[in-house]
Amino acid sequence: MPYKHKGKRMVKSVFEGPEYIKGWKDKSSLLRTKLPLVEHKATPRTPRPLSNLTPQRIERMIDLIHDNARQSRMTTHITLNDILRRPTLTIVANNIKIAELIREREKNVYLRAENAVLRSRSPSANALILMQQKDEICTPRLDNKEVQDLLQAEHKDADLQRLIPQRKAHLLPKEVSRAEHLIDDRKFRAWFMSLQSEKLLVLWNHHQPRTHAGISPYRQFICLTWFCGLHSKHGNDDAGAMLADLIVQLCQRHHFDFGREHDDTDKSLVRGRDTGELYHLFYRLMRSLPKEITVIILADEISVYGRGGYQDGINIFNKLIQLVTDATIQSVIKLLFTSTKKVPFLNEEFKQSGLTLCVDTIMQKGGNPSERRMERQMREYFD
Repeated sequence: MPYKHKGKRMVKSVFEGPEYIKGWKDKSSLLRTKLPLVEHKATPRTPRPLSNLTPQRIERMIDLIHDNARQSRMTTHITLNDILRRPTLTIVANNIKIAELIREREKNVYLRAENAVLRSRSPSANALILMQQKDEICTPRLDNKEVQDLLQAEHKDADLQRLIPQRKAHLLPKEVSRAEHLIDDRKFRAWFMSLQSEKLLVLWNHHQPRTHAGISPYRQFICLTWFCGLHSKHGNDDAGAMLADLIVQLCQRHHFDFGREHDDTDKSLVRGRDTGELYHLFYRLMRSLPKEITVIILADEISVYGRGGYQDGINIFNKLIQLVTDATIQSVIKLLFTSTKKVPFLNEEFKQSGLTLCVDTIMQKGGNPSERRMERQMREYFD
């Protein structure tokens, strides 16, 4: 019990402070006033009379109690601060450790990713040996000459410089006049002079023309021609023959670097004139052309493919039209189709954009040129 009361007084001295000291002072004052009465009632057994407690001694006792209370309060404050700070310090330390672990884990993830990239770029020694053996065993890659040998295309309209003089006897002034009107027409000029890929369908007069004309090639131009009439006579006018012929012309006019992207080309399908494989090869070649090149694709008398049995040809013409709007092709594509008859499978495609040009219509817009002038110009051209 004494220790219990002593503990209570200790706690009061810590938490009550000045009020506790004031209480002691009040008690000492009361003690001084009642001191004579206490001495009178005291028995002889009192070992030490209270009269010996002088005011100075009482004040000294009060000061000692005050010092003990202040020291206890400071000790308790420090202890409480330590108790309160200890969880905070523990949490901070744990957070620091967690942050360090996260950083180490991120480093490990980055190192694993970098290691995977390096392994993919730098195969093992065994993989290198296998790759070298495979390169030694595999056949050489495609090149321009091999593509032409595989296709074995009879490009009857390749040498236009030779073809035109052979046909000069069949050129009539009226036909030359039509060609002049065509070249001067606004739509034709817009198609030819545009810096972007364009397409145009020319409907010639309904009388079969007796002339074939080409466009003079310049260094930055690649002209690919397909005259259906020259091939239909020999039964070699299907879609496979047309694509093979266009690919051969393209390889003759531009040197291609056949890299690894052409390794999956099936040579047997190319040799067998498979339409899908041929167009896949033609499309890849067109995509590899630089942006400085302008490719002119001229297909004459395409109405032949409107007959039955030429569904593959119709599909190829639709794919050629899509080349004009293909954003992955860097070069400019000039697509020109001509026909002496209406082409039902293409009319809607060109009419919607207003890209159909009828020669009979443009002849009616302007006066006919002098036949004498046409004859004079033709003599000067062929002499």
